[in-house]
Amino acid sequence: MPEVTGPVQILAVGFREGARFEGRIAEQIEQLEESNTIRVLDFVFLHRDESTHALVRMDYDGPDRDGRVTLLLDGATAGGGGGPSDGPASAFRLTPDDIREVADALDPGTSAGFIIFEHLWARGLKQAIAETDGVPFAEGFLTPEAVAAISG
Repeated sequence: MPEVTGPVQILAVGFREGARFEGRIAEQIEQLEESNTIRVLDFVFLHRDESTHALVRMDYDGPDRDGRVTLLLDGATAGGGGGPSDGPASAFRLTPDDIREVADALDPGTSAGFIIFEHLWARGLKQAIAETDGVPFAEGFLTPEAVAAISG
């Protein structure tokens, strides 16, 4: 039987010009990993240099390794079909073109980050659902507005 994994999520975040990267996000990610809440599978950070306008890219696995987000950025597809619903990107509701558009649209001094992580905390729940022949058919995050509407 294959190892049970928790839900896997991709989070894309944009940063305005002048964003101060003081390690706060990295600290939170590290804390979540150390507490076995999440497991980072991949991370790519893109920054449009303010003076040269060059696109600077930092990969989780280092510059010499192609990670999962890198595969999305490079347009890799599973199954070789090449259609809009093929490949790993469609599983995240993002296409390689969507990610490239974000990179191309970065104004000088702005940045974007893409992180793929597994929710370790949900492994037991996922296994219990599978063992009772349950099949998840929808998942996602609610907007703050939706949460406010149902909680008040």
